[in-house]
Amino acid sequence: MSDKQAAPGAGLYPYPDPDMRLEGDVRAALKRALGLRDEDFDRISPEMRHLLGVRRHLGNTWLDDFEVVLEITSNGRCGCGVAPGQVVVFDMRHRVKPEKSTAPLCMHLLAPVLAIFYMTFDRAADGLNPVTSIWRFFDCLDTGEDLGREKARARVYLRTSDTHQPVMMRDLPPRAELDV
Repeated sequence: MSDKQAAPGAGLYPYPDPDMRLEGDVRAALKRALGLRDEDFDRISPEMRHLLGVRRHLGNTWLDDFEVVLEITSNGRCGCGVAPGQVVVFDMRHRVKPEKSTAPLCMHLLAPVLAIFYMTFDRAADGLNPVTSIWRFFDCLDTGEDLGREKARARVYLRTSDTHQPVMMRDLPPRAELDV
């Protein structure tokens, strides 16, 4: 079966929606952010249209409405000095927010979070919480001489930027519709 053939009973490109329209304020924002011209929108693949259409689910301000938090839950021997309760806060553009972070930056502990960021836009494009409920806990990659028994551990979650309340729901509405 070729890429463009679908299973019997399914239409061509059943997912994502090939008719995803990138219009209005979404189009204007994409033109500004990516330097696109009107004729460029005709060449965007259905998969990329779906991904860029995230704003239709979460609104135009979703990148500023939420933050990803890495919170240290335990540490027996980390040489970087992280302690339980400390946090590293990221904006939805995947940048560290130093003014809101309290933990020292350690690449061994931050590296596993990269996998979460690979999924955030794809999940948000489907109207889901950008941070999966499955992979929420991570270990530091530095196992040390004790084979990792006492290494630092952390949890990752989404929170609102304004109230700092965790958002632990699967289907994510625009910020204005949340009760937190």
